[in-house]
Amino acid sequence: MAQDTIVNPALEKVRVIIRENFSEVEGDITPLDRLSADLGIDSLSLVDILFKVEKEFGVAIDDSDIEKIESVQDILDLVA
Repeated sequence: MAQDTIVNPALEKVRVIIRENFSEVEGDITPLDRLSADLGIDSLSLVDILFKVEKEFGVAIDDSDIEKIESVQDILDLVA
């Protein structure tokens, strides 16, 4: 099976959350995408996204971790 056809359930959930909360995002969302620079997500939208990530994955994200989140992969690392 080709690497790009392997589905990562966590990534799919994060993609859905991002698209539901920030519909301006166009194209594919990859782990390497930077939230602000590549996807145009501002800090207020990020807080909303992270709140829904916490609920979806049953995790608690510390305020100190929020400051370090720059990419989709950073979110995935917090829910892994």
